[in-house]
Amino acid sequence: MPKFCSFIVPAMILLTSSMIMGQVHTVTASNETALPGANVTASITLDNEEGARGFSIGVAHSGGILTLNAITAGSESAASNAGAGPDFEFKDLAPAGGPGGTYGVILSFGAPLDEIAIGNGNEIALFGYTCSAAAVPGASEALSFSDALGAPVVTNVVSVVLGSTSISRIPIKVSGSISIGTPAPSGLTCSITDACGGGGLGVGTLVWTNGATYDSVEVLVGGVATQTLAGTATTTTTTNGIAGNVGYSVRGVRNLVTSGESNNCTLTYQTVAPPAAPSGVTCVVDQVTGNTTVTWTNPDPVSSVEVTLNGVLTATLGAGATNTVVTIGGPGSYNICVRGSNPCGAFSGDSCCTAVRDNFFIRNDMNQDGSENIADPVQGLNYLFGGGTMPCEDAADVNDDGSINIADIVYSLNVIFGISIGGSVPVVPSPNGACGPDPTSDSVSCASFNGC
Repeated sequence: MPKFCSFIVPAMILLTSSMIMGQVHTVTASNETALPGANVTASITLDNEEGARGFSIGVAHSGGILTLNAITAGSESAASNAGAGPDFEFKDLAPAGGPGGTYGVILSFGAPLDEIAIGNGNEIALFGYTCSAAAVPGASEALSFSDALGAPVVTNVVSVVLGSTSISRIPIKVSGSISIGTPAPSGLTCSITDACGGGGLGVGTLVWTNGATYDSVEVLVGGVATQTLAGTATTTTTTNGIAGNVGYSVRGVRNLVTSGESNNCTLTYQTVAPPAAPSGVTCVVDQVTGNTTVTWTNPDPVSSVEVTLNGVLTATLGAGATNTVVTIGGPGSYNICVRGSNPCGAFSGDSCCTAVRDNFFIRNDMNQDGSENIADPVQGLNYLFGGGTMPCEDAADVNDDGSINIADIVYSLNVIFGISIGGSVPVVPSPNGACGPDPTSDSVSCASFNGC
């Protein structure tokens, strides 16, 4: 008999101890972060090893930062009674002994009696707070379960039913907190402000608005800080070692608390391509002065234009220039070229035209013997009809009409013999009697003329 009793007693002690240890309930307030002046909601959760028919809780805070503005049922409480919510709710946002809030719930008054199922993290209540606009980032306020709020006081209790008896379980209490975060910068914009800087790939400028007073501002690429600036900074410049797209964001730091990132912006770093070569280059020569009007079209925008004469730079013109005057030398052929540059100084290819200044000559001295006589119209007739040559066609264009024909022979004879036409003897147009250029722009030229 003593042996039997010695076996039974330890077994009962063990069973009782196991039931007590297994009936653990924990209420936990969440840890949240909010910005100054913002609203924030803390979640109250229950870890329960028994089905809970009801509960009461009190959550205190110091009131230095937070103001309680709402208490509502958590997801598990709100789902009771097929979604109708608890049959009994009590809430007090300004209980005696506060600041804080108290909340009491009985899920069901009638059959079937509902309960919060055994589990962890069952959300039983939501406490809503407003953060002070003057709250400083990095500050925090504890949310502590209290058994001293209310009149009468509302204690932290979880109500369960064991068999046919309602039992109050005193839960383990895990406090939470509301921490004040740092507001993020906003309005970030990116632009390439120096297309030629940064090793030829461009220099970008970032501009943003600070959301609060910061100790420092960080510029991020792909979430990694690449610049740390003064807390008052609202702009910075950036470069990149290789061509391509780079995304940027910025964030503020106050009291070692880092804000979220601003909106993103993207910069495209690339070399500025040279412009296309000028097109339609033409040269029009003033045979008397040698002044040559050069015109062209720029297919692309240009920052400057260079003009060369036979490979020697003669002029640097401003952005968008499409014409200039180049003075060439004596009779001969000249190569005039133009090219445009981009803002970084990279030039296009050359586009050129040939400027030809005719040889100086004496008009009507067709045989180039230094005098005007019957031999000159004979030379002209031989050129027109006898297969002869005319090294200086300008000399044979006696009437300077831009062509050589029988009219020039007649004009020459009238001049040589003083034959009056319409009451006066014709006069040979310049250059007459001495070497000189053709004052008329036409298709007749002078390849060579002896004595000039």
